[in-house]
Amino acid sequence: MHTADDYFAFHLFAARFPNQAEAELFTFEQWEPEPAADASAAEFSAWEARNPSWRLKQELGYYMDSDFVELIEREDGPQYLESLIRSDAEKQQLRMCIDPDYSHYILIGSDSIHGDRQSDAPGPNQRKPENTATLVYLGEFNDSSAPR
Repeated sequence: MHTADDYFAFHLFAARFPNQAEAELFTFEQWEPEPAADASAAEFSAWEARNPSWRLKQELGYYMDSDFVELIEREDGPQYLESLIRSDAEKQQLRMCIDPDYSHYILIGSDSIHGDRQSDAPGPNQRKPENTATLVYLGEFNDSSAPR
């Protein structure tokens, strides 16, 4: 049995990727091999500036913590996602969003988004997630600030 503390707020996205490898390349940080030990300081600095690349973060335009991003395959998605949602109304909302054409779901913990890379405004993120070229935004679930 779940308690209220077992649930966390998260944003949910859906996408269509040709395979698991492409989904992972998009969803997770990617690192180039580290320069050789005899690399110059300039070469190492350039490597640091390029790494990691992270297409999900780039496309969404947020400052995010990669530890709170989860990639979920279609086969496991609906039942697993429902188990993460507190309210019956939000479970119903999820059921209405599920499309068999989606290959993957990407769950991002709401607290892991800590700023907007598209804005110069200081402080916490104010822009709500939205659809992108790759992602369909399905909504925020278990938001403690939302009315129940």
